[in-house]
Amino acid sequence: MTTRTASKLDTTKFQKVCALMRDGATEGERAAAKHRAETMAAKAGMTLQEAVSNLDMATTPKPASFFDGFDDWMEEKEPGWKAERAREKAERKARDDVRRAAVLEQHGSEEFLFARTMSEIALDAAIEPFATWEYWTDPDGTRHRYASTLDGMDAGILWKEQEITPAVRRAIIEAYPWPSKLDDALREVKEWDQLRLDRGLFCGEWSHYVEVEIRIRFLERELNEGRPATSLDDIQARFNWKRYEFERQWLDPTERDDPFLDRIEADFGILRRAFTRSALQPITTRRTNAVKQATVLSMLDTHPELSDREIARRIGVSPQTVNTWRKKHPVQRDHAR
Repeated sequence: MTTRTASKLDTTKFQKVCALMRDGATEGERAAAKHRAETMAAKAGMTLQEAVSNLDMATTPKPASFFDGFDDWMEEKEPGWKAERAREKAERKARDDVRRAAVLEQHGSEEFLFARTMSEIALDAAIEPFATWEYWTDPDGTRHRYASTLDGMDAGILWKEQEITPAVRRAIIEAYPWPSKLDDALREVKEWDQLRLDRGLFCGEWSHYVEVEIRIRFLERELNEGRPATSLDDIQARFNWKRYEFERQWLDPTERDDPFLDRIEADFGILRRAFTRSALQPITTRRTNAVKQATVLSMLDTHPELSDREIARRIGVSPQTVNTWRKKHPVQRDHAR
């Protein structure tokens, strides 16, 4: 094991995961922690045993954290600070307890909660031709696999979209039907987030398998800038996404405070209601040829792997139109179908 390899392991986080693996309150928690530890070790180019041994090699004490003593400092500056943080922590725990009970009632048991969903199974099958597998074993003795490499690329760097090969991209997008509307894309992102949070209630922290994370990344790109809106519903879905994107980053429920975006969204609602009352034709039926051309070229830039027919279906033009502009687009000539 080289020094370079060992340096890739976040030892502080790995120690916490190992503690959960050893002292977790439930079998599911300990099994999930072991899977997480094996994944972290694999990304660092080590087996779990090597990574654990690496912890014992660290002899230089870490400098004190910048935040050491922060609570004491805040308490002195704002009396009652610690009590307020303790209250928030207690409220968070109470919410988690209620949610944990609801999740168990929904799934029936931890075993079913951690069992792979149909979407996870489909994604696992889709990457089969490209994956190098590692394994972890749960308390029942069942082996579970996860991809350590995809199409020759270390799975640990595939959080960067530019590192994902076209073959893997296509396999994950086509593993099961891709959302045809932005609202459906947002719904799928929320479902993945909820699954991660639900499992995290029982194991401290749950990280999706790499193929799931890649699909989520593609969905989020669609919501941000990857797909031109073709309906008023798509525009509303983008507003909903930006609100959700902000609010999901907080542990406690936190509403977005952005008067500018709130004003734009409200203005859009006013105009949409006016269109509805006036019974105007949908915007998509009044596009000029120039708008159609720009929309086609945008889709070719963002999704060159899609067929002419699929692009045509998504944006409401003929496959022949897509093919014509694909041939004229200098970047897309190699992708002509």
